[in-house]
Amino acid sequence: MTLTDGVGGRLRGGKENQMSTGLLTMLIAVPAYAVVLALFWVMWLASRTRREKTVAIVAGIALAVWATLATTLAARGALVQPNGRTAPPVGINLLAALAAIAACLALSPSLRRLLSNQKHLIRLNVWRVVGAVFLLLAAFGQVPALWALPAGIGDVLIGLTAFWVAARLDAPGGRRRAINFNLLGLADLVVAIGLGMATSPGPTQLFHTTPTSALLTRFPLALVPAFLVPLAIMVHVASLWQLLARSWAADTAPAAGPERLRSGGA
Repeated sequence: MTLTDGVGGRLRGGKENQMSTGLLTMLIAVPAYAVVLALFWVMWLASRTRREKTVAIVAGIALAVWATLATTLAARGALVQPNGRTAPPVGINLLAALAAIAACLALSPSLRRLLSNQKHLIRLNVWRVVGAVFLLLAAFGQVPALWALPAGIGDVLIGLTAFWVAARLDAPGGRRRAINFNLLGLADLVVAIGLGMATSPGPTQLFHTTPTSALLTRFPLALVPAFLVPLAIMVHVASLWQLLARSWAADTAPAAGPERLRSGGA
């Protein structure tokens, strides 16, 4: 299916009407590395023992190394789709990152306990306001509106409401509100991933838009699917798992809202 993107049609036509790589790097890379610092700080605040402090430091270093590796791969063009037949490098990277995160969480109860503060987990989603950049790129005709509008608007809404949802977690209905917030956040990521693949050159392309989503595989925008998206999925899953009263860490009771507290729940 071939689609001509109408958003930003009047702005299209030359590099002078496009967002510069330098500005885009600042708008994407700065939040990415800020997330590393924020996640480390969340884990450090939650650490109570020497072992947990060590785990927090090791996890923080691992996040920094991952962010640096993702930056290096993106800058060298390793995430660009080589042809129309091979598996998308960005997709492979995303699956590998999710598998590594799942393994780390499954194998380390200490790491899980460091990620058990619901309010902090929800607040971490504030970085999603970066979705506004997607909307600007669509306006400049650098990415397809078919991808940018749902991905950008969804991200901005999640980012803008993160602190509000966290602040009202202990209020009546706060737990249900947080569950819905996480479900909507995950749904937004799934839609963004799906439409990104469907509008990018390669074997998964379904919509032949002008432009395509090829910019998502190039530095610096490739940091979003290569680093920020798997982290966001991890944060949502960790939060949801606890909000739904699943066993998380051996020394951490399931997350409880006011309704459970009033009924004598942990």
